[in-house]
Amino acid sequence: MNKNVDTVYVLSGYAKCSSAQHGKYKLGNKHSIGLLTTDANYQSNIDQLKSFIKDLGWESITFCMVEEVDDINTLSNDVLISSFLRAKKNGQSLVVNDQPITVH
Repeated sequence: MNKNVDTVYVLSGYAKCSSAQHGKYKLGNKHSIGLLTTDANYQSNIDQLKSFIKDLGWESITFCMVEEVDDINTLSNDVLISSFLRAKKNGQSLVVNDQPITVH
């Protein structure tokens, strides 16, 4: 159960593109990612969250940091605001940085 129904957990890390069908993402490139979820038990459900990301065409998923966001007004980036709203509506949302970390 969420300690605060307005809390969105932002898991930041990186993943490698595993689908050649992504268009703007090249197969094998690593990108920084942010998974926004309303799941307060994200630590216990990490395998399910990684499965969600894999189903979107990403692999080698690593999370480095987690932040809690309770107030959308603290976000200044339009992409994060949009993702926050999607997470509130759908339970989770993935943001991928268009610029790769490593190029293959």
